Amino acid sequence: MKNILMVLALASISACTYADADEWPDKECNDYSAYIGFLVAASVATMEEASEAKEAGDKAVSEEQFMATHMLAEQAANHTKVFNTFCD
Repeated sequence: MKNILMVLALASISACTYADADEWPDKECNDYSAYIGFLVAASVATMEEASEAKEAGDKAVSEEQFMATHMLAEQAANHTKVFNTFCD
């Protein structure tokens, strides 16, 4: 449950980010790239936790962690599209 709350918090933070399509300075693009990297790293970490829970036989925790992994990966993919639009 805590991972789902973390994902929702990250989604709400990203929804409040101001985007100016004309100019994104390099610093903002670098910061945004780091944020996407954080989402990917968090997704990998939760996938590892899901695997460990599955090996331990805890199906409920495994499914929760897998769902959090999926949400984080989806957020990273969405933000990557935005990055490619404004920073490439």
